[in-house]
Amino acid sequence: MSIDNVNLFNLLENTHIGVVIHNESGAVEYANPAALAILNLNIEQLKEKSLDVDAWEFIDMQNRTVPYSELPISKVLNAGSAINEQILGTTHHETGQITWLSVNAYSEKYEVNGKTPSFVVVYFVDITKKVNNFSYKDIVQNAQDMILVTEAKNIDAPLSPKIFYANEALCRHTEYTLEELIGKTPRIFQGTLTDKEATQRIRQALLEHRPCTETLLNYTKTGKPFWVQMNIFPLTNDYGEVTHFAAVQRDVSETKFQTEQLDKRNAELKRIKDNLEQLVNNRTRELRSANLKLEKLAYVDALTHIPNRRAFLDSLKKFLHLACRNKQAILVGIADVDHFKSINDQFGHAFGDDVLVTVAQTLQKLFRQEDCIGRIGGEEFAFCMSLPTPRAANQLLERFRETICHLHTTQPILKGRNVTVSIGAVYTQKTENTEIKALLKAADDALYKAKNSGRNAVECTLDVDVLVTPKLVKECN
Repeated sequence: MSIDNVNLFNLLENTHIGVVIHNESGAVEYANPAALAILNLNIEQLKEKSLDVDAWEFIDMQNRTVPYSELPISKVLNAGSAINEQILGTTHHETGQITWLSVNAYSEKYEVNGKTPSFVVVYFVDITKKVNNFSYKDIVQNAQDMILVTEAKNIDAPLSPKIFYANEALCRHTEYTLEELIGKTPRIFQGTLTDKEATQRIRQALLEHRPCTETLLNYTKTGKPFWVQMNIFPLTNDYGEVTHFAAVQRDVSETKFQTEQLDKRNAELKRIKDNLEQLVNNRTRELRSANLKLEKLAYVDALTHIPNRRAFLDSLKKFLHLACRNKQAILVGIADVDHFKSINDQFGHAFGDDVLVTVAQTLQKLFRQEDCIGRIGGEEFAFCMSLPTPRAANQLLERFRETICHLHTTQPILKGRNVTVSIGAVYTQKTENTEIKALLKAADDALYKAKNSGRNAVECTLDVDVLVTPKLVKECN
């Protein structure tokens, strides 16, 4: 440290002027003893407060809390221009006494290792004694807030409490002169739309000699309405007796209007949101219904309303996996309506459709819910189920054939016309490494034999070796 720096440091350490140096982010880097004494803080507390912009607690001459953005350090950091003799007050946290400061601030730069970081020097002096010599009446008279003082006795209507004092801001805002207000009651500012519950709360607070805060709709001398937020508190004499009430008032009409507009806007947005939610819900239900219909079209035969070829093959694949896992034998078959082209040509396609629907309904009644059935082609139907023995398989197939053969006697829609089917099936216990394609081919080959034997017949193949496909990877565990 050079001699000049030592002298400067000694000067800062011994001067009665408070000096605080902030870095370019606003954090305190240095404070001399005078600054710490004036602020009633140690260096650690001061540094900690500088890191939290909400921790600074200064007031202006109108007893208004000064936000951080209006403090000298913030102004210099944001604008770069110097601040001269800004008057700020700080309240002692134990005694409540206010220390008034005249504050100056400016930006400075210095060079370190080729860089030139900036810092802000804030210096101030204690002017409390000088401020206390001011006339408090002058301060109140020139305050921007409206200030009203009334007597504390006889607060009930119609004439009391009487106005004792009103500052310039209140006279200017209400359009009354001071002479017109002295001796009158504050009720002259009220009208028919003034909240009666709020005025009753004020009356009760005055009776109990306690402070209160209310927002009221008041009126000027010419009848112009305005919203005012008032803080009312009792004033006491040297003996502790409440002699007057003071009301510090601020016009909040614009804020009130903005709040009302915001409430209306929020209500409108909520209504729009509710309508959109309802619209989305309705659209979601419509889409869900449409998806269900599409899914049904994708997996259900439109004419017979039983699973189509795609759905049957998916079910057959799952059924084969389950049979393989449980070591069960399965029966896979294909039924073909005999001479179906002749039925269409002779009796019409509408009757042919009735035949297909009747055969499908018979399949649904004959087979169990856990079995697989489906329409896999024009007049071809397929089925799959697990059965314990080949004999049971043959009995089921014959019962199915005979049921179809007698439909013309039980179904009026067939108009007494005989309908028969040829059935080809394969029964196997070799479900491991068995390919669906091979199963269906074996059933189709059996169907071909049934048709060649004269139709209205059943042909069932048992455990043929062609079903086993060595190339397939074993899927059962």
